[in-house]
Amino acid sequence: MKKLSEYKIMPIFPTTPVSDPQISPDGTRILFTYSQVNMEEDKYETQIWIQDLKEKNPRQFTFGKQNSTNPCWSPDGKLILFTSSRPSEDDPKEEKKKKKAQLYVLPADGGEGRQITQVEGGVQKPAWSPNGKSILFFSHVFKGEKATEESDVKIIRRMKYKHDGRGFSVGEYTHLFVVPAKGGKVKQLTDGEYDVEAASWSPDGKTIAFISNMDEDADKSFFRSIYTVPVKGGEPELLRKDLGRISDLQWSPDGKYIAYTGREIEDPDLVWHKNSELFVLPVGRGKPKCLTAGFDRTLSRGGELKWTPDSKALYVKFPNYGTNHVYKVTMKGEVEPVTEGNMNVGSYSLDDACCKVAFSASDAVTPSELWIWDEEGQRKLTDLNKRLLKKLHVSEPEEFWFTASDGVKVQGWIVKPYEFKEGEKYPTVIEIHGGPRGGYGFNLGAAEHEFHVLADHGYVVVYTNPRASTGYGEQFAGIISGHWGERDYDDIMEATDYVIENYDYIDPKRFGVLGGSYGGFMTNWIVGHTDRYKAAVTQRSISNWYSFHGTSDIGWMTLPTHELINGSDPWDDLELCMEKSPITYVKNMVTPLLIIHSENDHRCPMEQGEQLYIALKKLGRTTEFVRFPDEPHGLSRTGKPKHREERLQHFVRWFDRYLK
Repeated sequence: MKKLSEYKIMPIFPTTPVSDPQISPDGTRILFTYSQVNMEEDKYETQIWIQDLKEKNPRQFTFGKQNSTNPCWSPDGKLILFTSSRPSEDDPKEEKKKKKAQLYVLPADGGEGRQITQVEGGVQKPAWSPNGKSILFFSHVFKGEKATEESDVKIIRRMKYKHDGRGFSVGEYTHLFVVPAKGGKVKQLTDGEYDVEAASWSPDGKTIAFISNMDEDADKSFFRSIYTVPVKGGEPELLRKDLGRISDLQWSPDGKYIAYTGREIEDPDLVWHKNSELFVLPVGRGKPKCLTAGFDRTLSRGGELKWTPDSKALYVKFPNYGTNHVYKVTMKGEVEPVTEGNMNVGSYSLDDACCKVAFSASDAVTPSELWIWDEEGQRKLTDLNKRLLKKLHVSEPEEFWFTASDGVKVQGWIVKPYEFKEGEKYPTVIEIHGGPRGGYGFNLGAAEHEFHVLADHGYVVVYTNPRASTGYGEQFAGIISGHWGERDYDDIMEATDYVIENYDYIDPKRFGVLGGSYGGFMTNWIVGHTDRYKAAVTQRSISNWYSFHGTSDIGWMTLPTHELINGSDPWDDLELCMEKSPITYVKNMVTPLLIIHSENDHRCPMEQGEQLYIALKKLGRTTEFVRFPDEPHGLSRTGKPKHREERLQHFVRWFDRYLK
């Protein structure tokens, strides 16, 4: 048997090597972050770079052993702020090792960064005030209880006490702070047993609007509201008691509106999928207006929200048919695309005149690079992945569409083996994305790198956007509400049938399946309902909705458990809860199944993989359990580079054993 180390994997790279482009107010220069993998030290290295639009090549702007992130121009373009965990000479030796990110400011023309905060909870999401004299930021505040200062015992009194990727946050809350741009005393603006999730300066710089839920039962609610708080200090004031989840907000330049993204929910106990929409709320306590009701797409997760200077339109992002682009939405509800092409736009920013859009973007064969859209059109500015691409074996995916049995068209892609030979038949693997409200597309990130690793080892790789995927309308994504494992399962089965019938290089007797998160749930569901696949790999998966409800950091929330059980808790409809749990069908599972899970996964906890593994072993089925220590749910995207590499080696090992 081959040793694991003998399975050679092409180089790992950050999911988005180029990210967070920030164009200067006058539109002449662009700051952005560039990340690389240091395999020797098993870490990612991120620094800030700058692209002068008059010059051909970008140059590195920050240096050092510690990462620098969150670049942001001051309103006059003379200063740049960023965050870094670089230690100072005054820090004790032990503090240097575990220091959290702090705020730094430096001249836009270069120089040494000057540290202006030293807050215990670290700094996140900094933003300049409109006049450039102050900086708003988020930080964690401990408001819990400990027996002694040194105690490591956790006293838990709320349901929301852990977050995947962040770990346990018992008694810790996220709040707003301001600090003078020159440095000085830090002022805390919000305080209490609640989290602030997004914030925006008013154009006069006197008030902050923010999103939170201050209700006593906030743990149990999916809803968020909009509040305001004076920068000079005072109690927050409720501006809008909302009817659903809000994820972002921005004050209009004229001060008359607050734009926010989210969705209204008629029944708080029964949350079927709906598009995330763009709303504008009159600050004078009028009713909000939905601007995107006539555009059947959901806003991108974590998409930036930008106003035009005249307050007559906003820029947002939407997924559409495997792409992700910037769109302009007017106050009249007119929606038009800005960026275009078979690519996925990441983060973006606009100059003060909104004449230029700087953005990061990836296509099917290129990791993210820096792009710009202006009066000359759209073009790529950097080629920082050129050296990396010479080491990667990337095959151009072929897009296909098939008509499902209910008449709906479903999009997919197929990747041939890197050393493809006409006339040969190849083993094939079908990949299932997470979410479920997500999607594959024209992109080359961590997920797609996985496809090309398998293709490099002689596999055909098929990936599709079955029902539940975003980018195809509300009905397409919402049809599985309360029906996971039904129409989505049919789409995956029919996609398998389609590629077997239409691509003669596929060997139908050597077909595998794999997926992570929701894709892991679907992999478990599939092997419990069919034996047509000869091998399977399930990652960070869900096997039992009942235990997931109480162990996941989101399991007890309105989604996803309540969506599956028609608004009920598991104990109120045990029969339906277990009917939708893959573990119920474990006796039907005969496909060799590799179970991969991260030990610090708080989203789909380790126990989900554990109970499936033990059940299969007791039944005498072919299975293995691979556990990755010190890794969260996002192992495949943000895990330690060596762990990401080893994870892929297990994929190839497993499929080689059962498909070759």
